[in-house]
Amino acid sequence: MANQEKLASSLSARHILMISLGGMVGAGFFIGAAAAILKTGPAVFISYIISGLLVYLINLSIRDLALQGGRESGSFMTQIRTHLGERIGFLAGWAYWLTWVVVLGAEVLFGANMIHDFLSPYGIAIPVVTLEIIVLAVMTAINLMSVKGYGEFEYWFSLIKLIAIGVFVAIALWVIIRGALGLGHAVPIHHNLFDFGGLVPKGWLAVLAVVPTIFFSMNGSEIVTVAALESDDPDGNIVRITRTIAVRIAGFFLVSIALVLVMRPWTTLNAGNSPFLDVLHQVGIPFAGEFVWIVILTAVLSSLNSALYVTSRILFEMSERGDGPKFFLKVDQKSQLPRRAVVACFIGGVLVVLASTLSHDEVYFVMLSLTGVLMLFNNFLIVAARIKSNPEGHFAPYLACVLFACIVVAMAWMPETRLEAGIGIVALSIIAVAALFHHRNTPIGDSSER
Repeated sequence: MANQEKLASSLSARHILMISLGGMVGAGFFIGAAAAILKTGPAVFISYIISGLLVYLINLSIRDLALQGGRESGSFMTQIRTHLGERIGFLAGWAYWLTWVVVLGAEVLFGANMIHDFLSPYGIAIPVVTLEIIVLAVMTAINLMSVKGYGEFEYWFSLIKLIAIGVFVAIALWVIIRGALGLGHAVPIHHNLFDFGGLVPKGWLAVLAVVPTIFFSMNGSEIVTVAALESDDPDGNIVRITRTIAVRIAGFFLVSIALVLVMRPWTTLNAGNSPFLDVLHQVGIPFAGEFVWIVILTAVLSSLNSALYVTSRILFEMSERGDGPKFFLKVDQKSQLPRRAVVACFIGGVLVVLASTLSHDEVYFVMLSLTGVLMLFNNFLIVAARIKSNPEGHFAPYLACVLFACIVVAMAWMPETRLEAGIGIVALSIIAVAALFHHRNTPIGDSSER
């Protein structure tokens, strides 16, 4: 693993913490929560609990694998390869890389459109495609400066997102408490929760069916295992971060969603709007729209920043293992960055953007649809690696497998996710064939270094 040692070790514990925190809170949470609520009603809170529990169990598996591997245990991708074999490692690595390249392109598209819509009223008409290239180029330049530059930007991006959630929670609680004390308008909590079809207006199947969407919006915490490799204490940072995952899920997701549900009737939300913005408008907060716009754009740039980082490092790791071109193993001596890998991922993002622009969204829809299944697959492999490493260990990974099965059933049940599942399975099958061909001379289950 000589090349791995040439990467920088300049990320500090605070960088790793914020990368982990920011990885879980993306634009999908600030905007997508409304769609989840409208599909389920107040019982969406249970959906968030189920999704949060699964994310927590996955992080327990990540922690256990790090503890078992000792120092230099590597990223979660290394652990999958170690315990499940070279072929599965190849499949997991390229599936994960493809997932984040598509996410990278999606964030560029969303961010560029946000900026375009903001500038248009001022008579500044910059083509969306131009903005897409500018946004992607700027974030790539940040990732090409130094790994510490990436960590510093992600630190502040994540801090802005967390402060925004904290401000929302504080305002909502202040309004509720003030009303309860008779100092202001009382929030009709019982009315908002029970008078619009009850707590479970869409039925219990809807509660389960929305879990995949919520689970995907919570993903990203596994990036910490990649980023930690460029810190001074990789496994120590992984263990410390994963121990706090339950508190983060409760604080970020459960508390804020609960406050949205009690503050206004769920039927009044709009699928395309942020539910947090709707609540802030309701209580009369000035400049709420501008505040939420900044937060959402920050979340987009944060996700884009992390996507560029993690795709380049996974590409480097895959090449190091012999599963990718050796061309990407080149590390800049001064910055200790895999610059070729970063540029390759920039090109991948450009191709996703062009696919959307030139195909009238058909190709882009197919690419975006497969990310859910690929993400689910890689998380399952983390749990499977944990079970393989210690079959008689804690019950947590087995419970995670039960929840994975529930998500698969839900995806098969819902017509809109059934197509996504099919596209994802086709993509996995193609990568699996490539894995079998590439490792045709490797004994089954062998995980020795190439």
